[in-house]
Amino acid sequence: MIYSACFDIGGTYIKYGVVTGEGEILLAGKMETPLDHAQTSIPEMIDEKIQFFKQHYLIGNIGISSCGLVDHQEGKVIFSSNIKGYSGLKLAEVLHKKTGLSVSVENDVRSACLGEMWLGAASGKQEVVLLTLGTGIGGAVVINGKLMRGSANLAGELGHMSIMHNGESCPCGGAGCLERYASTSALVRFYKGLSGQELSGKEMMDLVHKNDLLALEAYDLFLEHLVTGLVNIAHLYNPEIIIIGGGITEQGEVFLKDILEKYDKKVMQVYKQSTKLVLAQLHNDAALCGAYVAANQLIK
Repeated sequence: MIYSACFDIGGTYIKYGVVTGEGEILLAGKMETPLDHAQTSIPEMIDEKIQFFKQHYLIGNIGISSCGLVDHQEGKVIFSSNIKGYSGLKLAEVLHKKTGLSVSVENDVRSACLGEMWLGAASGKQEVVLLTLGTGIGGAVVINGKLMRGSANLAGELGHMSIMHNGESCPCGGAGCLERYASTSALVRFYKGLSGQELSGKEMMDLVHKNDLLALEAYDLFLEHLVTGLVNIAHLYNPEIIIIGGGITEQGEVFLKDILEKYDKKVMQVYKQSTKLVLAQLHNDAALCGAYVAANQLIK
């Protein structure tokens, strides 16, 4: 049986595994993302791992999920703020020369969306939006079963839709961006503004569950902004499903219930039946599974 060597390149770690046609991830692990000389060190680390994989399995191709802006057609990293010296790397070309294998390179959020469409929350769906909540907010849009890429591979930057007139400035150069108000880091910032304490997202949610008044106030503000973004997405795209991902979704159905209580009051009534909100299912495996999907062109 032929397998795919898949990698998920993030700012802190590179996750890896041999992915089967059933979505099983073999020899899974992670290695630290290099801080320097990314253009040479990242391909070398991946090539070394592939040689190890080949000792155990027949590897047919390589699937890469990567942080940053990615040109999928060229297999190139256009820009990344998370890894020094990574921008401009023609990853597919370099790895093909090293391994002789075909290489697919896709943005990490788009990869996660493909993974959810293959084996997760959006299985069998053709109209899908994924919104991931973390330090920032990532997005991916699927229309008629195909990823929406845009004229310059920039489509789906949902975290940078403006939801606030004269809002906070954003590192992107804009202001009032959704991720300044509805990311996990925004939730933590809201609480710090009220209490003077800086907590992690998990610590924040622990206080919410304990009915801490300041935590509840910060959480409510965060939810209001998140729901504004979700309503905009529903009205713009009318997908079959909007998947909400990120570490905070580990709170489970209670978190989704809190969102729906506000969402149902704001969204146009006709969208309640046609667009469903759900939580991501694959979590940390989504991007690796999506890299397999892209490498084998299961969904384009």
